[in-house]
Amino acid sequence: MSIIHLVKANDDLVSHCKCQQGIVGEPGQMDCPWCGCGWLFSCSKCRKAFTFAIAVEIDKTWEELASEDLYSYNKQTPVVASIADWIENMKAMTGHIELGKSYVYLDGAFIPADMQDFKISGWKTTHKFDTVPQVAALEEPGVIELILSNPDYWRKDEPRQGKMH
Repeated sequence: MSIIHLVKANDDLVSHCKCQQGIVGEPGQMDCPWCGCGWLFSCSKCRKAFTFAIAVEIDKTWEELASEDLYSYNKQTPVVASIADWIENMKAMTGHIELGKSYVYLDGAFIPADMQDFKISGWKTTHKFDTVPQVAALEEPGVIELILSNPDYWRKDEPRQGKMH
């Protein structure tokens, strides 16, 4: 049985994964998405980050993918409930992917790399772009510092602390 899933497409922009086939794992986004956990994929084998993925047919079951990803994360055999949760989450995140199409990860969503004029409400903030920022950063590396790795950008939607006037 095969399924359509995301694997590392190339080594463009940021790519620490050197696996022959870097399979996208479940996002482990924390409260510091600017560190890369909010805009880079994580390899389910080596746990290292990369920027671009492509949808391909993988000759594995959802259960195999879940077990491999969960095991590489904590080096313990995953429990059935964890596997079921992983499968539910990843099926929801990959339900829209199309075979052969390139994707990036942004704040809880796998989005097409060629997407334009879009707005998404992510896990941390709301994003509105003319072009996918990872793609824009290929030609203008300053996008990484100004947006993707910028804590102020990611915190823009957080409630402000202080006195009300």
